[in-house]
Amino acid sequence: MELLLAVDMGTTHIKVATFSLDGSVRTQELVRNEAVSIGSGSAIYEPDALWEKVAALLRKTTSQLAPDDKILSISVASMGEAGLFLGRDGKPITPIMTWFDIRGKETMEEWYQQISPEECFQITGLSYNYIYSAFKILWIKKHQRELFEQGQKWLCVPDYVYYCLTGEHASDYSIASRTMFFDIRTKDWSDKLLDLAGLSREMLPALHQSGTIIGTVTAQAAAETGLAEGIPVAVGGHDHICGAFAAGVLGTGKVLDSMGTAESLVAVFSMTSDMDISTLASFNVGCHVVPGCHYIHGGVDSSGVSFEWFREQFEDQGGYDRLIAQAKTSPPGAQGMFFVPHLRGGSPPVRDPYSKACFAGVRDYHTKADFIRSIHEGLAFEVSHILRTMEDVLGVEFSEIYGIGGGTKNPLWMEIKSHVSGKPIIIPEVQEATLLGAALLGGVGAGVFASYGEAAAAASKVRQRYLPDAALHEQYQGFYRTYTEITPLVRKIGNIIGEF
Repeated sequence: MELLLAVDMGTTHIKVATFSLDGSVRTQELVRNEAVSIGSGSAIYEPDALWEKVAALLRKTTSQLAPDDKILSISVASMGEAGLFLGRDGKPITPIMTWFDIRGKETMEEWYQQISPEECFQITGLSYNYIYSAFKILWIKKHQRELFEQGQKWLCVPDYVYYCLTGEHASDYSIASRTMFFDIRTKDWSDKLLDLAGLSREMLPALHQSGTIIGTVTAQAAAETGLAEGIPVAVGGHDHICGAFAAGVLGTGKVLDSMGTAESLVAVFSMTSDMDISTLASFNVGCHVVPGCHYIHGGVDSSGVSFEWFREQFEDQGGYDRLIAQAKTSPPGAQGMFFVPHLRGGSPPVRDPYSKACFAGVRDYHTKADFIRSIHEGLAFEVSHILRTMEDVLGVEFSEIYGIGGGTKNPLWMEIKSHVSGKPIIIPEVQEATLLGAALLGGVGAGVFASYGEAAAAASKVRQRYLPDAALHEQYQGFYRTYTEITPLVRKIGNIIGEF
C-alpha cells in the first residue's frame, strides 16, 4: 500500500502517523513532549531528546508496516516560534526555547524601541507579543553572547526535524511567518529586520513553499529511524495552518478552530502586494500552506492548558471525563462565576502579554463544578469575542466553524461553544487533521496529488456537527456581555500586579 507519513511536533505531544492516499489513518503513535521548566516562566526542550523521541516513534511506525507498504513522502507540522542554534559542527549548542518561554519579553520591549509595532506589522503581519523567534535569538545574543557567536544556523522545531532527516537547512513560509524576520509580501527574509537585529541571512534556513521537496532521508537518519533511505521529505507548515488545509478551510466564510494546548482561529483571505493590512493589526497575518493564500490568525494561548492546569492542581485523582461530568452539574453561567483564560497572556483583539487569568465573582456557595464550568464558558466567550472581531475586520460572516484537535473530544465544550457563538461546529472525520494536513502536503510534493485543492478534497469528510440552541444562545449573550466588560479590568489588574 502507498502511504504518506507525517510528524506533528506539538507542545505537549509528538505524533507520527501514516495515511493511505484517501486520507485514512493506517498507523499512529505518540509520546509526551516534556518541556523542562527552568523557572520563572522559562522552559526548554532538549534537542537530542526531542529527536530521539521522533526517531523512536518512526521506528515504532516502520515496524508495523507490511512488506509491500511504501512510504511516498514525509512532512512535518509543528508548533511555531520555538527554536535553537546549531554550531559549526552542525550539532545543537543551545536548548530549544519553547514558544511560551517568557524571556522574550525583555528583548521585545527593546525591539519596539527601535521600530514601531505598526511598521513591524506591515512587514511581518505579527502583532505585539513576546513569543516570536526573533526575541529568543536576541535574548541569547544579549545574555549568552559566546553561544550566539558560535551559532551558525537558527532552526525552528520543524526545521530541526528536517535537518535530522535530510541534513538540509530548510523552512516553509508559514513557519517563517512566526519568526518576526519574514516579509509576508515578498515571502523572503526581511533585510531591514535582520539588519535591525544584527543577523545575517546565512544564520537562517532556506525558505520554500509548503509541499516542496527539500531533500531525502539520509543513510544516518534511515539507521536511526527504520525509514528507507531516499524517501522524499517535503516542508509542511505551522500546525494550525496544516489543520486548516486538511479541514478544507481554504476560502471565505469558513473559519478553523484548532484546539490543543493553545487554541487558534484561522481564516483565509487574499492579500495584494500593496494592501494596507493595518485594519488587521488586532490579529496575526501570515502565509498559508496553500500558494497565493494568506491567513488571519487569532488565538487563546492557554486554551487546553487551562483544563490541564486545573486538573493537575485540583483534581489529582480524576481524569478529564470526571471534570466534564462535574461541569455538567453546574448551570449555564456557573452561578455568576466567570473565568478569564489568560494563564499565558491576553488574546486578540487586545493581545496583552502581561494580562493574567482570573476567576471573578466567586462566592462561598460556588462548587468545584462551577469552577470547571466557568473554564469551559470563559474559553467559549474568549473565542466568540475573537471570532466577532475577525468578522468585523474581514467584512465577512462565518457561516460555520471547523473544529479540530484534542479539544473536539470534549462534547460539553463543543456544545457550549456552539451555543455562545450561535454557529454550527463541524468536526471532520479524521481527528488528527494537523497530521493529515502535513501528510497531504507531502503528497503534493511527491506528485501524488495534482494540486493543493485535490489534496484537501481527499480529507473532506464530516464526523459530527454541533448545532446552537436558540434559547441557550440568547441566555449566553447576557453572560457574554458581562464577560466583555470584565476582561479589560482583568488586563488592568494583571499589569498592576506585574511580573515575578
